[in-house]
Amino acid sequence: MAKQVFDVQPSHGISAGQSNEHLRNYSVIDPQAKKYGYYDPTRVNLNFEVGKGGVVKPVNKNYSIVQRFKDNLCCRGIKDPNQEKIKKGLKPNRRTIANIILQGSRDRMLQLAFGGQQVNLTKGADNSHIRRNEDIENWALDMYNYIAKKYGEENIIAFVIHLDEKNPHVHCTLVPVVDNKISWKKVFSAENKIEGSKKWKAMHDEVATINKKWGLERGEDINVTGAKHRTSEEYWQYLRDKCNELEAETQDKQVSLDFLDKECRRTDIKVKGLSRMLENLTTRKNDIVEEIRQLEEDANNGRLSVDELQQKVRQLHQQLDETEQKIKDKKEKLDKATDQLDRILDQKANAQHKYDDLLRSVNREKHTLEELEERNDVLENALPEIYSKLAQSVRAVAFTTLENDCKQLCQDIAEWADKNILSPFKVEQLLDLVDSSLIGELAAFGQHVVAVAGTLYLGNISQAMTFAQSCGGGGNAPDNGWGRKPDEDDEAFLGRCFGMARLMMRPSGKVQQRRR
Repeated sequence: MAKQVFDVQPSHGISAGQSNEHLRNYSVIDPQAKKYGYYDPTRVNLNFEVGKGGVVKPVNKNYSIVQRFKDNLCCRGIKDPNQEKIKKGLKPNRRTIANIILQGSRDRMLQLAFGGQQVNLTKGADNSHIRRNEDIENWALDMYNYIAKKYGEENIIAFVIHLDEKNPHVHCTLVPVVDNKISWKKVFSAENKIEGSKKWKAMHDEVATINKKWGLERGEDINVTGAKHRTSEEYWQYLRDKCNELEAETQDKQVSLDFLDKECRRTDIKVKGLSRMLENLTTRKNDIVEEIRQLEEDANNGRLSVDELQQKVRQLHQQLDETEQKIKDKKEKLDKATDQLDRILDQKANAQHKYDDLLRSVNREKHTLEELEERNDVLENALPEIYSKLAQSVRAVAFTTLENDCKQLCQDIAEWADKNILSPFKVEQLLDLVDSSLIGELAAFGQHVVAVAGTLYLGNISQAMTFAQSCGGGGNAPDNGWGRKPDEDDEAFLGRCFGMARLMMRPSGKVQQRRR
């Protein structure tokens, strides 16, 4: 049975880049552009979303997930704890969004999405004739109803289903709210790791119960298997999500930088204004002191009476005291403003450094993603030739094996003829022997054996099992340790793959003849 995927990842909000990616909100979709290389533009119209009340509808590209998040919180009177931090120039550290991905094994998901229609997954292929199957809508509704019941329908910000990639899947954007407050810990975490592990296992089991009717089952616990592998498509999806998260963090950093830049300019203006005021007050103080000196000189020269001198000097001293008090006040304010400016400059320099580092990380992730997509294009173009050469190698192994089988078969027949024991019963045994030999197998399903062997050789064990079973194979499968041995060359490994393919393609219940 195909496996289910139920993945939940936290983030510190939703970025415009993530929103555009989920909604496919691009003004021009160029199938040749690297930016859109991971999905099929001819199937974009098959995407859909599930809205309130479980309504299946086209994707609303005009209503961004960023705005939906803001509107959702605003209508419910819930504060985004990251906004206060961003305004203060701090890094947002509250997990306010749960990014949930729901899907399953590719073959089963493609069957749910498109039924028996053959979708060409080659990049640049035209699949405009493909129509959406009703099963994928009903499966998505079951998933939506589970999430709505489990976490509250009012907390679902967006529930978008992508049918334009190689593996159909759901992107659910959820805000973890409890008691009208955002709290990732209360919704998704637990008191300790053991309880948390039980909680996550229970969720996977619950989803598996729903998925059972859709031909999807719970995968093995990675804590038991230790598995850490991903398919290339899942790894690309991880890289795309990582790029989106980094871009969101970059935008947050940019907001912080903009805020600090405004604060820096405002404080700088304040410092300059206080400096000018201090200069003017100092000039005014000097003018008053000079005016007092001049009055005293006039009094000494008889140009001014003592009463007039005392009256004017008293007024000037009063002005001087007021001016000195203002100078003291402005100096204190200037010192504070200068210290504030220094702190903001340090914060801005630190934020700029982090922003530059983050930008380099984004560029590295994007470069990695582009390289992988380019390699995938090269591989897809080379696959026909690879499969052709591989099929030739498998046929060569088949010929060698067939030669050995024929020799053994001839020896068995010769021995029976010498003993003159070819009774009707023995003839039936002889026919069984021929039928179970490579001669009979190649006559019945030779091309299928070759295909399964080649797929095993390339390491696609699950695909080989699915193909063998779909062609009538009896369900034999490689053990958990299957793979090339350290000291095994290509020819030896190909021979083992061919032998395993024969077992996998053998119909159920068929007894293998014993050979001497």
